[in-house]
Amino acid sequence: MRGSPALLFIAVFALLLAGCSALAPEPTATATATDTPTLTASATATATASHTPTATITLTPSITPTASQTPPPTPCFTWGTVNVEMASCRFGPGGGYLLATTLYEGNTVEVLGHMALNENWWYVNLVEYRPARKCWVSQELITLGVDRSLVYPIDNPHLVLPYTTQPYEPLKGVRATRQGNIVTVYWEPFTYLPGDDSLQNKYLIEAWVCQNGEFVFRAYGTNNTSIEIQDEKGNCSNASRARAFGSDKHGYTGWVGVPWP
Repeated sequence: MRGSPALLFIAVFALLLAGCSALAPEPTATATATDTPTLTASATATATASHTPTATITLTPSITPTASQTPPPTPCFTWGTVNVEMASCRFGPGGGYLLATTLYEGNTVEVLGHMALNENWWYVNLVEYRPARKCWVSQELITLGVDRSLVYPIDNPHLVLPYTTQPYEPLKGVRATRQGNIVTVYWEPFTYLPGDDSLQNKYLIEAWVCQNGEFVFRAYGTNNTSIEIQDEKGNCSNASRARAFGSDKHGYTGWVGVPWP
């Protein structure tokens, strides 16, 4: 019976060794660190793929269409363009003259000169018309394409003035009176032949007068038989004068000098 404790001790010690050997493999199960290389590999793969779209941002060739906008050639003459929808071009340098033709926005004209003592009216050649023709247009209706100093004065307002082919005599009873700086010019009426009414101003007065201290040329149109004209007597060194016309749809009668008061 004395050997039984020793045998018991040996049996217990054997069981402990078996238990330790059975429990020893469990620490190896914690080797989950082997999963981390797969995670890092997939992360780097997606990061490199996200950089490839930046290579497509090369769109500079889209600016090339501006090269097709070539400017029109500059005319080799003193030129301007009509800057309103429609512009009246007349037979003389003033709104009182009969209408010669109508110009339209964008039309190019050759500017031949301006009326002496009246820079507001330009004498133009209608180069776009066939055949080309000449008339007078208000300068504010034309955008000048050259320096204004290239537009020279013209003394004669009758460069394209048409005369009637009908047997009308010059105006009769032409006279004038003065009251201060206002001169009133009168004349007797005449009667149109059938179909000769131009539906425009029947009478025209051309005047070289003193206004605002300057000697100027002015043209006045009316359907009445009198007209008032400003003239500052004694304020200009030049002598004032005027002449009167009648007209029909064909043109003007001969003119009559106004006895200036």
